[in-house]
Amino acid sequence: MSSATADGLLGRLAGLLEWHGLGSAALTPRPRGGRLTGEDADEVASLLDQLTVADSGLKQGQSPRSLIFGNGCFAIGRYAEAYTVYQEMAAQRPDDYAVRFNLGVTCLRRRRPEEAVSALDVALEIDRFSASAYYQRGNAKDDVGDATGALDDYAEAISLNPVYLQAYYNQGIVLNNLGRYADAIAAFDAVVTLRPDISNAYLNRGVARDELGDGGGAVADYDEALRHNPDNADARFNKARVCYRLGRYDDAVANYTAAIELRPDDVEAINNRGLAYDAQGKYVEAIADYDVALRLRPDFAEVLSNRGAARESLGDIEAALTDYLEAQKVVPEFAAPYYNAARLYADQGDIPKCAEQLSEAVRLQPGLYAEAESDEMLGWVLDLSRMRDERQGG
Repeated sequence: MSSATADGLLGRLAGLLEWHGLGSAALTPRPRGGRLTGEDADEVASLLDQLTVADSGLKQGQSPRSLIFGNGCFAIGRYAEAYTVYQEMAAQRPDDYAVRFNLGVTCLRRRRPEEAVSALDVALEIDRFSASAYYQRGNAKDDVGDATGALDDYAEAISLNPVYLQAYYNQGIVLNNLGRYADAIAAFDAVVTLRPDISNAYLNRGVARDELGDGGGAVADYDEALRHNPDNADARFNKARVCYRLGRYDDAVANYTAAIELRPDDVEAINNRGLAYDAQGKYVEAIADYDVALRLRPDFAEVLSNRGAARESLGDIEAALTDYLEAQKVVPEFAAPYYNAARLYADQGDIPKCAEQLSEAVRLQPGLYAEAESDEMLGWVLDLSRMRDERQGG
């Protein structure tokens, strides 16, 4: 094909990239790694194929116009090809900000955060006022476990662009992960001020409020998250968990049910709804949920222990004991089923087995010793064990 043909194809590709907001020079990556799909992606792919025939040097990064070709590859998720183009261009044009920036972003997409940091370091040496480069380098630093460095970069991005929504949002995520919940709330406040309709901003602010002990504020945020996205399963789950803790068991059941409708295989939600039913005294319903959870995950020791407790409440002691012993096999370091089995053995008058189970429970969780002392039967078993140890020591 002629050079004029290649120019025409490149013009069409550049126009498409600009139309979709991805950029024909420095990229403007979509949040969450979004790429073009459907007919738009097909058109970009067709243009790339035609350009490879029209000018093979574009694909190898051997032309200034290769930047558009690389951006086209990036736009449809062909990151390995984009990486090759940008790497070659970086060698030929070491002081080109767009090339270094695009290389860094592509490294992030390819899960090579160390390389991304290096490329973005160079981009910022070329343009130290690029808020986008600070933001993307913050993402890369977060990926390599440098939370402090990530926060510094997000702060720099915000100082250069005070309405940088994504920088505030990711800043809040990192602060939550660090346990700096009050600071995280401030970051998410900025997000919802800039964009009041972002469901996950309320979700994550709710997490921070919950961690600070503000259950009511957390529920209010989860409600706001659901107002903006009724299918936000995490918001449903988190709201249910807080309602359970607040003793609002009807609300907990309702929200766990909604979460399960959105994610039918969510074993945690199914187990937790069982606990909410249990708290209401609805042991049959609780056991039904535990049964479903165990079909999905047969080795879930906590569910076995919970089902044992529900069966015990219904008076099915043998089945309860079976569940407690099975839970011990699945997770030998889980203290609760040993303690519960000890209680049942005590009720049956099997003191040796009770003492054995209780000893293991206390070894795994020393705080259970005080709880056992306050129980009439278990306290007596502890006294017997203590006297036996004293005789053996003497």
